[in-house]
Amino acid sequence: MNSNLHARPLLRVNGMSRIDMVSVVIPTLNEAGTIGQTIKTIKKVLKYPYEIIVVDGNSTDNTREIVEKENCRLIVEPRRGYGVALKTGMEHAKGDVVVMVDGDGTYEIKDINKLLEAMCQENAELCLGARMNGLYDKSMDITNYLGNKAITFMFNLLYRQKLADTQSGFRAIMRPALEKVKLKEEDMAFATEMLVHFAKKGFKIIEVPTSYKPRVYGKSKLKRIKAGFEIFRVLIRGIKD
Repeated sequence: MNSNLHARPLLRVNGMSRIDMVSVVIPTLNEAGTIGQTIKTIKKVLKYPYEIIVVDGNSTDNTREIVEKENCRLIVEPRRGYGVALKTGMEHAKGDVVVMVDGDGTYEIKDINKLLEAMCQENAELCLGARMNGLYDKSMDITNYLGNKAITFMFNLLYRQKLADTQSGFRAIMRPALEKVKLKEEDMAFATEMLVHFAKKGFKIIEVPTSYKPRVYGKSKLKRIKAGFEIFRVLIRGIKD
């Protein structure tokens, strides 16, 4: 993804991937009400050696103070953008696997080991935590739900995949695979751009079911029309490139 990352071969034991360390990257912007519990849960449940990297986009609440008290690595990123924050965190990551997850309390953090174990067992390069399991359950805004369905349908059609939730921001990524793609998007389309590049490289993308919870603190940073336009642009551009 970036020349600052130093490639290492993917380690396999008895035909399965082995994880030496996990780098959990969390982008934040005014998540004081949830970031502390997110970090505490990761520390409590994660079964592998880990580091937690929080990339903060200049929060105006006490998000950064909470992160500092949790003794995590804090990077203040003055440039705004979901993709910018994640790329910054990934460039500083030291783990064999990078896990990206939001700090807003909407993802079921306790499922982090499910993603990692499934990725290893299936020798996949990317594992998504799929929230779109069954019928609509109102945990997600209906507009976001329908938009996700449309984007996922188009991605599967264009790139011959069978995913249920391409817009999940909860995912585990093998670092050697991440180092082989160049990601340019700076905002919400970053997650889709990653899938496009991985699919075109022939990397194995899998999903495990996870749940999704309504936001209980702060406001979503998603600008739907802008994000939707950028995501569909990335989908079409990937076919042309």
